[in-house]
Amino acid sequence: MKIAIMGFGTVGTGVEEILYKKREILRKHKLDIEIDRVLIKNIGKKRNPFEKALTFTDDFDEILTSDVDTVIDVTTSLEETYQRMVALMKDGKNVLTANKAVVSKYFEELNDLARENEVYFSYEAAVGGAIPLIHPLMEEALFNNMDKVFGILNGTSNYILSKMEMEGASYEDVLKKAQDLGFAELDPTADVGGFDSMRKIRILSSMIYNAKINEEEIPTFGIQNIKKADFDFAKNIGYSIRMLAKSELKDGKINISVIPSFVNDEFFAKTFNETNAVKVWGENFVSYELKGPGAGRLETAEAVVRDLLRILSRREIPAFYDGENHYEVENILENKFYIRCEKVSPALKDLIKFEKVCGNDHFILTKKVSLSSLKPILIDLGDFFLAEIEEDI
Repeated sequence: MKIAIMGFGTVGTGVEEILYKKREILRKHKLDIEIDRVLIKNIGKKRNPFEKALTFTDDFDEILTSDVDTVIDVTTSLEETYQRMVALMKDGKNVLTANKAVVSKYFEELNDLARENEVYFSYEAAVGGAIPLIHPLMEEALFNNMDKVFGILNGTSNYILSKMEMEGASYEDVLKKAQDLGFAELDPTADVGGFDSMRKIRILSSMIYNAKINEEEIPTFGIQNIKKADFDFAKNIGYSIRMLAKSELKDGKINISVIPSFVNDEFFAKTFNETNAVKVWGENFVSYELKGPGAGRLETAEAVVRDLLRILSRREIPAFYDGENHYEVENILENKFYIRCEKVSPALKDLIKFEKVCGNDHFILTKKVSLSSLKPILIDLGDFFLAEIEEDI
């Protein structure tokens, strides 16, 4: 199989390393993979691939018009990458990607294109890093109705939260350490603001419900305002804090959100550092759990290579998602919430079950309320930290 790679950053170099080092054992099993060329932005930048004769190009048309079978996308752009994927699929090339932003925004279009052009569209590496997650759920979706999925889907935010919990450090200090270690970007908004998790739960939910969910329909709350005092409060009532992406289909309505959560379920509470964890419920089983590295150079690259080997050995699942189910996104399920804020609005007062005031901070536990009802009340609170309280997950 002749392939091309778009992008040669962290994940792209990891893919090339794995394929180079495992070339002989792959060939022994009749899995012969040749990297025809690699698309990069800066052709003048010095590269150090394991295969010294590797061909680099900054011209996408060279890949589009080549005779490669499959193109691996490990870029970070959105619209440009999407347009390239469209062109590649229309030309009969398989596409596999680690770009969760593209997969989430254009999930319907990319699946439709794959079906229409009888090519594979693979995205295992877009959700959950090294965890074998997408393909097990794809297989289940063909014969099993799944109605709920919860997950820690962002390694950066989980690293920050678990370090704050274990070390008693401030958010600012742990974020700086995460940036120094390369876990967090200089602009960490996508991770700590919950947007990375939002895209991933959109992908998982759309796939298992076979229904379209718009990114704009997913309430997303981050950890930017979290303080050590929030961990102290949670610990005093027996909880840890983790950022969960949550999705549940009930009575024909989808309840989906990304929100910090008070958890005492050991599966999530004992998930530390940059690890990801996913729990899925379905009609043929009570639940099953998957946990593993959610990020990393070789970790994500190996998920890409697994997709590639499925395609080469003709074990890949053809695109089946068509979004034929039409469920409303309402977030009507009720739960209790924790809110820390400096001012309490009249509307919020009506929801308070417990309140503690310490200095300028109000530490509040609400009565049971739906997120859709609570969301407009939060607008008047100024800076606040919100967490959902999971009583039974």
